[in-house]
Amino acid sequence: MDIKVFLKKNRGLFVFLTVIAVIVGCWFLIWGHLGRQVEKAAYEAVFDQLIFDGAYYHRCNLVTVQDYLPEVQEIGAALCGEQLGTLSFPAEEGTVKCPLFACKPLTDAGKMNAVILLERDGGLSPYELAGFRYLDESPSIWAVCSSYGIGRATDLESVTVTDPETGESETITDENALSDFFDKFVKLGEDLGQAGTAKAYYDAYTAEFGESDDIVLDDDTVKAANEEINEKALAFWTKDLRQITIRMKNGYLLRDCIYAPVPKVFSVYGDYAVTVPFFEAISQ
Repeated sequence: MDIKVFLKKNRGLFVFLTVIAVIVGCWFLIWGHLGRQVEKAAYEAVFDQLIFDGAYYHRCNLVTVQDYLPEVQEIGAALCGEQLGTLSFPAEEGTVKCPLFACKPLTDAGKMNAVILLERDGGLSPYELAGFRYLDESPSIWAVCSSYGIGRATDLESVTVTDPETGESETITDENALSDFFDKFVKLGEDLGQAGTAKAYYDAYTAEFGESDDIVLDDDTVKAANEEINEKALAFWTKDLRQITIRMKNGYLLRDCIYAPVPKVFSVYGDYAVTVPFFEAISQ
């Protein structure tokens, strides 16, 4: 059969096959791009958290570094102090080794490694201290204080109290107020554990609304009868709730503590029973 006749008779088939080939080609290009993006995201995720010298560090940014060093305008070599070590991370080519540095302005001021810097891919990434590994399991408040260098009221630089609903904050720097906070903070004692925390919330609710089937304490868990009751309980429990950030003179920051005066619970690493009210002046 003449090739021109064959092509003419099967033009529709060839058009169809061409379209399929284009679709398949685009499909592979798209999936190849997505695959590379996923691989890149997975590689970056490896660097989200560091574990160094018994502590957790979370990758942060310039804004966070400025919480410690307001005058800093960029993350650059000028921030690098003593090399603390070298960390290894999995990479596509095998393993990548990255030098780890102290933050020079902090150490020059005699402060702790609240911020450290990792050198990789030709740049520097800052990391903020996020916690200590040995405090993972229900630590006492004394263990928390010891880890952060809180031994007396004069170790505190400030306490910032934030209303999470309005975003309004008050920073306490007065020596007498800090001393009062310290005295109450160190008396929080042992972690309540799941059972103790659940009972604190349950007791607060029943003291206000009485015992009923609306809220029950079941297997160390507070359970609401329905979503409406659950929302009512949450609104009650979070009344006058405050977010607390404690700044130490040694350079450490203890972020995202929660003071919940209704169930009388202060959350730091664990949940602790409040026996004496905090912040009477700002609670409504």
